Amino acid sequence: MEKILITWVEDMQQQEIPISLMLIQEKALSLFQDLKRTNGDSANNYTFTASHTWFEKFKGRSKLHNIKIMGEAASADTEGAKIYQVSNSLSIYQIFNVDETGLYWKKMPDRSYISQQEKSLPGFVSKDRLTFLLGGNASGDCKISNHL
Repeated sequence: MEKILITWVEDMQQQEIPISLMLIQEKALSLFQDLKRTNGDSANNYTFTASHTWFEKFKGRSKLHNIKIMGEAASADTEGAKIYQVSNSLSIYQIFNVDETGLYWKKMPDRSYISQQEKSLPGFVSKDRLTFLLGGNASGDCKISNHL
């Protein structure tokens, strides 16, 4: 069961899907029940609880470690911004600042377990969010918003 579970963890890692302690425990119980049904009467004497103690031992055997998931990589073009430096001839009505922000409607874990060979899990963009573009000019008389 643990060999299948490790394969599943690595598959989730390849798909850049973060996995929590609770998710691993649920998957372990599900795999155990599936294997128990598959093996029939010979497996009826076995019991399993995906306790915290089991998980700590499993984590050690499989060399999993917990990491903080980093967000999206910064995408600002600092070199391009140097070309368009603000001159003194612009008024406060002509200077705008805009930014995007996301509203997630599904809670995703901010930590994940990964195999020892991996050092990090790349940031990912969940498709379960609305993206808003918000902005305004320096004078405050023009405000813009849009959802993408």
